[in-house]
Amino acid sequence: MAQNGVIVEMKSLNNNNNNNGNYGIRVSWDSELGFYADVGDEQLWIDVLRTTLEYGLAPVSWTDYLYLTVGGTLSNAGISGQTFQHGPQISNVHEMDVITDGMIECQQ
Repeated sequence: MAQNGVIVEMKSLNNNNNNNGNYGIRVSWDSELGFYADVGDEQLWIDVLRTTLEYGLAPVSWTDYLYLTVGGTLSNAGISGQTFQHGPQISNVHEMDVITDGMIECQQ
């Protein structure tokens, strides 16, 4: 399927328990960052938006078509209608894990 590549099955990422029913999305507060969402790359933007709206919040920058995965749009920077004002989606990511033939943690 992916000659010389890596395939990651992400369905199991939704198996952690969370109060809001969106298992791979957690909204939190940090004194340095303020509010932030910890989101699995398998999540759809529509679910991220719905979850953050429950807290009176919304992502700074999201895709124009909300039925795409967060990981999918971040893999190409996440250019959208908000890019001119807030930068691409990837510019608004504080930390992410990247899977290669090992694991890399990327931080700002």
